[in-house]
Amino acid sequence: MRRDSLSVMFPAPQYSFGPFVFDARARVLYRGSRLVSLPPKVAETLSLLLANAGAVMEKTALLDAAWAGRSVGESSLTRTISLLRGALGRDDTGEGYIATISKRGYRFSAHVTRSSDIAATGNQASIAVLPFSCFNGGQEQEYFGDGLTEEITAQLCKRGDGWLRVIARTSCVTFKNTRKRIGMIGRELAVGYVLEGSVRGYGRRMRIAAQLIRVGDEMHVWAENYERRIGDALRLQCIVAGEIAHEVQSRLATHQTEMC
Repeated sequence: MRRDSLSVMFPAPQYSFGPFVFDARARVLYRGSRLVSLPPKVAETLSLLLANAGAVMEKTALLDAAWAGRSVGESSLTRTISLLRGALGRDDTGEGYIATISKRGYRFSAHVTRSSDIAATGNQASIAVLPFSCFNGGQEQEYFGDGLTEEITAQLCKRGDGWLRVIARTSCVTFKNTRKRIGMIGRELAVGYVLEGSVRGYGRRMRIAAQLIRVGDEMHVWAENYERRIGDALRLQCIVAGEIAHEVQSRLATHQTEMC
């Protein structure tokens, strides 16, 4: 494989996966804000695997590309993959990021978001509604928070009318109780904005907090508290979700106008 033919394999300068961000142009890997040191061949191999994430990279193709035609044995590639696995560790499920395909090669098996995936929707507002946190009140309040999250997601979908891209609830629920930063979550879901919030119960009253955050700089765009008496839980969810969706829609509509 000729090196110049590899240029088509790098449509984006950045890849995000798990807690990592990899700058393919600079061959630099970050875990959160921390730089992860990689030897040049290890970084080159990671770049190739990420550019073809989900597909099997044949050993010969990796050797030819990463070593630029130099005559090296498979043992060099095996050592490089071992170093790369050591640097990445395991994902949240305990699985490794790189799968060995017997007698063929390797596959980067974790979910990868390319910066071009985000850029492709740059002229369309996009949002992920994270599961609302519940700070007291037990399981009943937990159910209320989950229902509120689902209702907000549904109302944003209905109000979006084609100009707003709303990530599915099932994709967002994996971030329940996560400690990941908003920027990392946004990159993984390929969205420009994230809505997060919390639910607190005080006797017969409920306080709901919501914050709209811009992924690019992790700055708050809008925040509000809603305090209501606890009565019909479904009606309360519907009313508050409608008010939140209306405010979020207004802010994101402004975003859409600025982008046009």
